[in-house]
Amino acid sequence: MPMNIAVAGSEELISENLLELLQEKQFPVGQLFLLTALDAEDQDSVRFNNQTIYVQDLASFDWSQAELAFLVGNADEYAAAFGAAENNSCKIIDLRDTKHKSSLHGLSLLSQKEDLESSVHVCPDDLTVLIAQIIQPFFDETAITQLNIVALEPVSVHGKKGTEALARETAHLMNGRPLENTLFSAQLAFNILPVLGDSHLVSELQLLFPKEKLNTSVTLLQAPVFFGTTVVADIVLEDALPKEDITRILSSLSNVTLSDEVLTPVTHGSNQNKVYLQLIAGELNELQTFRLLMIADPLRCGRIQNAVSLAEQLVTPVMS
Repeated sequence: MPMNIAVAGSEELISENLLELLQEKQFPVGQLFLLTALDAEDQDSVRFNNQTIYVQDLASFDWSQAELAFLVGNADEYAAAFGAAENNSCKIIDLRDTKHKSSLHGLSLLSQKEDLESSVHVCPDDLTVLIAQIIQPFFDETAITQLNIVALEPVSVHGKKGTEALARETAHLMNGRPLENTLFSAQLAFNILPVLGDSHLVSELQLLFPKEKLNTSVTLLQAPVFFGTTVVADIVLEDALPKEDITRILSSLSNVTLSDEVLTPVTHGSNQNKVYLQLIAGELNELQTFRLLMIADPLRCGRIQNAVSLAEQLVTPVMS
C-alpha cells in the first residue's frame, strides 16, 4: 500500500537526488508533499511519477496528511517541522547536516540491525555511510586497530550554492575577471583547499560501532570538482587475513564494485548509485595493512541511499 510522503527542504540539492532515487526504486508513494521554509511561490514545480508536484509552505502544512517525512532542510524552521511531524505520528528520516539533525536519537544505518519500530531514524553523514559499510564486515573477522582517512570532497557537499560558486569562480578566472566574494576560504577553482574544523566521521563511527576501539584519523580536502568523492583509506587489522578473504568481503558488499580501472570522480563518481573500490596491497598473501581507493557520488551513495533503503524497510509492513 502506498505511503503519503513529505520532503521538508525541497530547495536543497539533496532533495532532487532523493526524488530521483525514489522513482528509480519505484517506491510506493501515495501523495507527495514538497515543503520549503522559503517562499513556496518562488520554487519550481517538480515532475514525479508523471505528475506535477507544487511546492508548499512548510509553516502552514498539516502534518496529519503525511505518514513518512524526509527531513533535508537545514534552516532553523525545520527543527519546528521535526516536532510537528513527530506529534502527528509521522515517521521521520532525518538527513540534515550534523549540526542541525536531532541529537536525541541514535544513528540509523540499514546494514546494522535497525529498530524499524522507532518513529525517528537519523542518517549519518555521507562520508560516514560510505566508510561504515566498508569496514563493518571486517569486525566479524577481526578488529581494526587503525583507520586513516583522506577524503577529497566535491562542492556538491555544500548543495546548490557549492556547485554555483565553483562554476562562477571557473568562469571568472577563464575570462580574466577578478573573483567576487566566494563561498570558500580561498580560490577553489584549479586549487585544493584544506577543510578546517573537526570531522564528524570519527564521532559518528564511534556511535555506530561502540564496541570497537577505532583509532581513526581524518584529513578532509575540498577539491575543485562538482560531484564525486575520492577517499583513500589505510586500514590496519589486529590479525592478518588472507588477501582472498579481504577481496571476498569487499566483493560481497551491496552496491560496491571492485575495479582495476583508473577510477576518477568524473568517470565513476557522478550520478552513480555504486561505490567503486580498488584494493592496493602489494603481492603478499596475508594482509594486516592495506589501502583502499574509493570513488563515490555522495549525493547518490551516502545519506540518500541509506534513507531510501530504510524507507523501503519501513513500508514493508504496510505493503504486507
